[in-house]
Amino acid sequence: MSPDEQELLSSSAEVLFFNIVNSIVTITGYGAFVLGTTIAISSLLRRYPLRHSLSGRGLLVCLIVIFIFFTWHICYFGGLALTDFHYAFARILPGGLVAQIQSANNHTTAWRYVAEAWIPTIIALLDDCIIVWRAWILFQQDKFVRLSLMALMMANIGVNVADCIWSDIELQLEMTRFTTLDWLSFALTLAVNLYATILIALKAWHHHRFMKDALLYKKTRAQHILLLLVESGAIYCTIQTVYEVLLLLEIYTTVDTSFIRNTSITMSVYVLVAACYPVAVMILAYNDISPVAQIETFNFQVMLNSHSDAQTAVRRGRDRTGAAAI
Repeated sequence: MSPDEQELLSSSAEVLFFNIVNSIVTITGYGAFVLGTTIAISSLLRRYPLRHSLSGRGLLVCLIVIFIFFTWHICYFGGLALTDFHYAFARILPGGLVAQIQSANNHTTAWRYVAEAWIPTIIALLDDCIIVWRAWILFQQDKFVRLSLMALMMANIGVNVADCIWSDIELQLEMTRFTTLDWLSFALTLAVNLYATILIALKAWHHHRFMKDALLYKKTRAQHILLLLVESGAIYCTIQTVYEVLLLLEIYTTVDTSFIRNTSITMSVYVLVAACYPVAVMILAYNDISPVAQIETFNFQVMLNSHSDAQTAVRRGRDRTGAAAI
């Protein structure tokens, strides 16, 4: 075997190894995703009868679409690894190893066209829509917040769709390196999630201040849910930030092959988290009382209690005045 063939064999084996690692990561998380999706859908159906809830139907459609596309994502990684191994190593062609590697690349290109760019993007965009919806319902009376969320989301959708179209046009380039559209589309996704998480954190802080002003220091269920949303959003944004930094380093600096492969594994982890995060939000929101409804109910109850206490104090004052006069 010539030195060139040895180098080609080593690089092909490395690609196959990282494809297998990606498949293990995604398939391992897929089990938790299926369980969480089942719980989220059952909770959603219990909470909102679909005949009477347009938002419930919309959320159910989002969950089902995420489930379908993430399942196809799993099939993509498994099929890519098996196809690559079959045509590169399991069959012997007259041209030797070079012809086998070329044949493997030709057959895996079809997998990349239908899955590599569009599926993670669709999952991420649906994820963003659900997260924006959580912030939207918390600020229903704030027109500026709603318009800013809508503008960010529209820009996010436009740039991500343009990135997918460019990836299909320049597939060979996208297979070897990332482009400016890649990090820009991901930066917009990060901006949307960070902005929505900050809005939810502000709502949690205002609710905490209201509780403190009302001299009620025990945490309510709404506070727990809002804090969980903020914490999970912060973790999700952290993972996105790490991947964005890796993308920028790969695009604008000189990195070795192992760095590129590690970036690919990080991308697999991100897609897994992106699919599981809205499922976790659903479970938190619908297995407990909705933060919006509970905050409004709690505020109304505090106002009623305050009004009742004031009336009681006035009656007692009148009784004492009357008794003193007698």
